[in-house]
Amino acid sequence: MTRSHIPFTAALLACLALSACSTDKAGEAGAPASRAGDGKPSAAPAAPEPFKDDSDVPLTEQLRMSDFTLAVPDAGDIVAGYYPGSLHKSMTGEADDCAPPNGAASPGWQRSVRGDYDYRGSTVSREIDLHVCQFDTVAHAKAAYALLPDRDETAPPAEAPTPVGEESLFLRHTGSSGTVYGYTRSGTVVARVRVEDASGDATDARHVLAATIKRLQQVQVGRPPTATAVEIADLDRARRQ
Repeated sequence: MTRSHIPFTAALLACLALSACSTDKAGEAGAPASRAGDGKPSAAPAAPEPFKDDSDVPLTEQLRMSDFTLAVPDAGDIVAGYYPGSLHKSMTGEADDCAPPNGAASPGWQRSVRGDYDYRGSTVSREIDLHVCQFDTVAHAKAAYALLPDRDETAPPAEAPTPVGEESLFLRHTGSSGTVYGYTRSGTVVARVRVEDASGDATDARHVLAATIKRLQQVQVGRPPTATAVEIADLDRARRQ
């Protein structure tokens, strides 16, 4: 190397050293708290929220009569083998539909609808009679629910069904017919069902009430009512396995 090149080479090396130093400082100033490969674990991604069925809430919204009627199960939505009875679904209900046996109409009644279903191919009627009522307040619904059960010649079924809604009760008639009565309340809605010739088994009564409450919950959150008693029965069967 000639002497004339020595000063130029020294200057070039000094410049490169300064650039490297400047780059290191800039990297230190803006370096993240944790880098890949530096031995420090990176933050784990947040776990996904579990799915929640947002329709499974008490019935507190006042529903339009059209939606209320739509939510009451059709014959194909209840226990397999039933078809519409003589009344099927009443488009307009009366306050007496929500009254206790031989009692006056319950205060706060807003709307009601009935479902009527007969069993196909049976030598006995096996009728299912469903009443669904909505009240203006939860307090009025609670008061009506407390008065509804017909305790004349009735007793709890041999096997207590899974509860329905916020509170529910099932009773079997102690006579030879084996008729079963079911009652439930969710928020401002009270529903009751009578299943004739059920041999004291509350299974069908429970499934009809559970499907009715679920369908009303679906309507309350703006969804079409799709729940059926058959689906409820399948869920119950899966839980028992």
